[in-house]
Amino acid sequence: MLFDGTGDLCGHLARCDGGPRSISARYRLLFEHAFTLDASGFVLVHNHPSGIPWPSARDVASTRALAAMARATELEFLDHVVVGGRSAVSMRRAGLML
Repeated sequence: MLFDGTGDLCGHLARCDGGPRSISARYRLLFEHAFTLDASGFVLVHNHPSGIPWPSARDVASTRALAAMARATELEFLDHVVVGGRSAVSMRRAGLML
């Protein structure tokens, strides 16, 4: 989900391919879309088919790498939310984004 400078939703992008164990996120497309819409920040959301929403070590590592890319492009990576079953975990609230 992409947000403008006032915090309003200005777009979204669903561009991940994967299976039950992993995804392939296309971060370049995310950034291109954000720049096209003049977004100032974004929230990444993905699901865990296992139903367990706690972020995996791979989720944490990729989130931190994406956060570094966002800082370099002056986009604000607002949160990464992992959904599992009827629950969700905010990686920002859990202190996992650093």
